Amino acid sequence: MANKLFIPGPTEVRKEILVELSHPQIGHRTQEFRDLFASLKPGLKELFFTNNDVLISTSSGSGFWEAAIRCCVNKKVLHAVNGAFSKKWADVSERCGREVTQVKFDSGKAVKADDIDKALSSGEFEAFCMVHNETSTGVASNLEDISSVMKKYPHVLFFVDAVSSLAGIKIEVDKLGIDICLASSQKALALPAGIAVASVSARAYKKAETVQGRGYYFDILELKKMYDKDETPYTPSIPHLYALKKQLERISAEGVENRFKRHKEMAEYVRKWALDKGFEMFAEKGYESNTVSCIANTKKLDFKAMKKEMAKKGYSTDSGYGKLNEKLEAKGKATTFRIAHMGDLTLDEVKDMLTEMERFF
Repeated sequence: MANKLFIPGPTEVRKEILVELSHPQIGHRTQEFRDLFASLKPGLKELFFTNNDVLISTSSGSGFWEAAIRCCVNKKVLHAVNGAFSKKWADVSERCGREVTQVKFDSGKAVKADDIDKALSSGEFEAFCMVHNETSTGVASNLEDISSVMKKYPHVLFFVDAVSSLAGIKIEVDKLGIDICLASSQKALALPAGIAVASVSARAYKKAETVQGRGYYFDILELKKMYDKDETPYTPSIPHLYALKKQLERISAEGVENRFKRHKEMAEYVRKWALDKGFEMFAEKGYESNTVSCIANTKKLDFKAMKKEMAKKGYSTDSGYGKLNEKLEAKGKATTFRIAHMGDLTLDEVKDMLTEMERFF
């Protein structure tokens, strides 16, 4: 029997979702497929709080990192870097041949609006990229604050990685003015890894028309052309689409606001538990994530050993982001461990896991 996942991804997937992956294959150029694809659009738009298209890619969310850059940036892009995944996105932009400027924040800190405002005031950037919920550090930056700054620079496109926050934390794409907001299936959406989704604004499409060398697989104009026909440019992972359809129905039944509330309750419980047990939160106060808690191991417990023991009890847990812990250890600082509380997990399941973890203290 597989262990229950309390790691920051892939996350636990319910049996009724896994069953959907076993649908008989259908042709991706059939009316049956078009009906399936069309059925996904309303639920995805509701989840993103947008009237924009929500494109689907058979890839991880990293594919839409590349799509945003290759399709919508000719030359210069600004990246906020406050953890491992925001750094990776900046690296992707460089590999795509763009001129990248990074606004760096210490690990555990949130992206701050004033710093972004200062950088954008130079007037040289076509787009600004940030990770909303930095999975490596458990930090959720304030999108409302950043949005207020972005509205001062209407010529700059606004790209947000919501890989570990979409479906767990409310992101009102249209209200925030986000041009591309991307996410993966294997985090708070609680689906198997393998597909990614991204809301794309009319401004982003228009900019893409001016960019050469967009490629094919992640060309948002190619995806858009087929999206309007309820199709994809290439053979997609059809089983994932059946699973997505079922999950969107389950999210609707729960109520999206109730889903956000459940995530908040789980996060608050974990944070209180950590402090009560003598640990400290690694994330900057006031910016702690509601989908994954990154906790400073101030008690110097052997979480690598604990991870092995927890696995014997049926729980998959996380001893912290490796490269971050290596840096902290080298500086003589407390390393971290992470507890994910996202997707379809419940507060009772989180409580049970923490109770088991306490046996090793």
